[in-house]
Amino acid sequence: MPLKVLDATVSSFDGVFDNWCPDCVRAEPVIYKKLEASPDDIALLRAYVGDRPTWRNPQHPWRMDPRFKLTGVPTLIRWENNTVKGHLEDHEAHIESKIEALVADK
Repeated sequence: MPLKVLDATVSSFDGVFDNWCPDCVRAEPVIYKKLEASPDDIALLRAYVGDRPTWRNPQHPWRMDPRFKLTGVPTLIRWENNTVKGHLEDHEAHIESKIEALVADK
């Protein structure tokens, strides 16, 4: 049986086992599979947006920060030389061919 890694803090422990983000649940194994298979050196930064009410706040820091301006989760952003080279938003972050293209910068 494959290992499943879950991250939690004391305050988020109860919510970890009731993931409110079905897109994240669907995308995460695909993202890991594709990134681990890449011949390139890749660093993956997982940034948590909090629980559903926290994320839904229009003033959420990840929504407001001009570098990110997230509108959905999960979102994959390709950074290169301090520049955004591409991104995949929630509705496409689980599609293998889109992840491959993002990593290959096509």
